[in-house]
Amino acid sequence: MKVGIIMPLAGLHGGAEFMLLDLLRANKLQHQIDYTVVFFEPGPLVDEVKALGYPVFVLKVGKLRQLHRYASALISIYLWMKREKIDLVMSWMSKAHLYAAPAAMAAKVNAVWYQHGIPEEDDKAERLLARIPAKAVCCPSQAAQHAINRINPGLPTRVIYPSVDLEAFNPQAAPRVEEVRRQLGLPVDASIVGIIARLQRWKGVHVFIDAAAFVARVQPNAHFVIVGSSHHSEPEYPDELKLQAAKAGIADKVHFVGFQNQLTDWIQSFDILVQASVQEPFGMVVIEGMAMGKAVIATKAGGPKESIVHGENGMLVPPNDPASLASTIQKLIVDKNFYSRLSRAGMERAKAFSKERLSVELAEFFGNLNSGPQKRQTSVQEPLAKEVGN
Repeated sequence: MKVGIIMPLAGLHGGAEFMLLDLLRANKLQHQIDYTVVFFEPGPLVDEVKALGYPVFVLKVGKLRQLHRYASALISIYLWMKREKIDLVMSWMSKAHLYAAPAAMAAKVNAVWYQHGIPEEDDKAERLLARIPAKAVCCPSQAAQHAINRINPGLPTRVIYPSVDLEAFNPQAAPRVEEVRRQLGLPVDASIVGIIARLQRWKGVHVFIDAAAFVARVQPNAHFVIVGSSHHSEPEYPDELKLQAAKAGIADKVHFVGFQNQLTDWIQSFDILVQASVQEPFGMVVIEGMAMGKAVIATKAGGPKESIVHGENGMLVPPNDPASLASTIQKLIVDKNFYSRLSRAGMERAKAFSKERLSVELAEFFGNLNSGPQKRQTSVQEPLAKEVGN
């Protein structure tokens, strides 16, 4: 089967980009699907996909409000589908589906898309997108699936969990904790708690700093690392966070290190990894932390409550609750035996989210789509989803 993937982004900054790369790397070894990829911009992801040997096309589409550019892009995508003899097209992000769906209808090709986020019912753009024809929608979690079903109950959906590269996030291949802390300029003997997130309010970094202030009062040896850069929609947020840390009297204990390419080194430097989002679609960094053998704390909202069994392979806290987050951090710092049990179970749990599993599930999903009509709503059939539900 020949599947065309349409991807608007070509950087290597977010989970969607790395997930696509994981899929294509795994498929290269498994030979499940004949993939070809269209990008809407040049960039390092284009180069990575080319290096894997996949056919790649870069189509500069312009802005949606430029109707002549939009029409030209639709024609180009239609011709690409015909020329490449595409059997099914997958929009890797929401924006791509605005282009892929009309072209696929004209080419009589099944179109699906991957909804990486959790759409909000009052978002007009999301409501419009959910009504554009699609054979089915892939969702990163049951939380995202339920949100789409509320917006458009007739749209077939399927949960296919994202992946992490377990070879890259392998503690056995990483430098020793003491060594990597020296390299990164972090205190070697401290209890280090880290968060990795874009600096946006919904990611809850301000909640993390509030919790850090609580913890620092009882654990003076604790330090807190924030990995991530600003977002164009909230350029003032990083300065607000630094001011917040200063007002709390912990500026010397909070390390803002910006965007980092080598996340494995930073995760290796942590004792505890925190995800503090208000509503996280999946939370790839949670699985990356588990894979590296770190104790993970996440909010019980969205994807993490599907990947974490509270008290067994990670800890769940309410969103926007710095006191609960602080007490959980404190427990993990003090109770070494509990920390070790959580760490071992988390490493085992992370194995369920391999890139090989993603490649196989998508191949089966595509094959089923092209073999017959879909139900109005597909249930979550994969074994991984059956394991969750706490």
